[in-house]
Amino acid sequence: MFQKYASFQTADFVADTDFIEWVRRPTPSSNQFWQEFLEVFPHQQPALQQARQTVRLLIEEGRTVSDPEDAKQIWEAIEESLDAASVRQIGFLLNGWQRWAAAAAVVLTLGSGWYWFVFSTSPKPDTYQALVEEAEASQSLEEVINTTTKQQLINLPDGSTITLEKDSRVSFAKSFDGINREVYLTGAAFFDVTKNPDKPFLVYSNELVTKVLGTSFRIQAFERDKNIVVSVKTGRVSVYPKKSPESTDPETAGMLLTPNQEVSFARTEERFNRTLIEKPTVLLTEEELQQYSFENAPVSSIFAALEKAYGVDIVFDEEVLANCHLTTSLSAETLFDKLAVICEGIGASYKVVDAQVVIESRGCR
Repeated sequence: MFQKYASFQTADFVADTDFIEWVRRPTPSSNQFWQEFLEVFPHQQPALQQARQTVRLLIEEGRTVSDPEDAKQIWEAIEESLDAASVRQIGFLLNGWQRWAAAAAVVLTLGSGWYWFVFSTSPKPDTYQALVEEAEASQSLEEVINTTTKQQLINLPDGSTITLEKDSRVSFAKSFDGINREVYLTGAAFFDVTKNPDKPFLVYSNELVTKVLGTSFRIQAFERDKNIVVSVKTGRVSVYPKKSPESTDPETAGMLLTPNQEVSFARTEERFNRTLIEKPTVLLTEEELQQYSFENAPVSSIFAALEKAYGVDIVFDEEVLANCHLTTSLSAETLFDKLAVICEGIGASYKVVDAQVVIESRGCR
């Protein structure tokens, strides 16, 4: 049973249908098979490990290269480097996964130079696959892949939940025994984290780390996207680059987010841009909200109520707006609708700067 693979090289493993199926969709029986194989032929471990990483790379590549024209150009580049005999030697040049596997076998045969030329979009050191492989060196991870068109609810060992969106993947330890609760994400997901001040919850998404003690937030971090976006619903969230200066606290190189705030992290420039989410939600209960009704009240009191209701900072010149009064209430309108109404009533305007609302006005007579 094992003899077939006794003399396999890395390219042979990559081209083997059963091996590919094991890497893509491992089962208890297939895991046992390959574990027993390595016990019988331990010298094959380096080739098998390299082949496993290559197949995983191609799984990512198959998702990343979504444009058929890009895939065609990559394959044509490989074929141009081979003579007809070499092409015929690979007997499964079909569409889909087999074609990518054939490409991998050719690249592995030609050497590392072709690897970097052909797979110029292969995972970088901080991509999901690389992060997972690094973590698996010290612990066993469980992976969930959402291949459906619906959201998928995942229950974590500590009681936290992840709502995984389509075309997304997460990996996490089967039990959070370490000093941190660590999760690895590619794609988009909403996290509702159980509070535990003694054990921070960390989400690694490409080059960005999101750290919380207990809160709810959403991360969008697809490999193909130029930006990583973190949006906070409740609690406080710290986000910072994974490659922060080692001599300082890594969180000092990032940003602290509060409810209704989001940050966009430009991966290439490693630059943060903080703002408010598109539709800020009310943080007060319905009963508390009904208490805020104003009749010919100073606009400063109305802004203070909005700050409390939405958890945002509203910056304005109190002296300039000292004579501005309005009659209004905190109704079901959105924050920005309410701001537009208030500004129209006092002849002012507003803009959002670094997650703050800045009011510009010449005052009221």
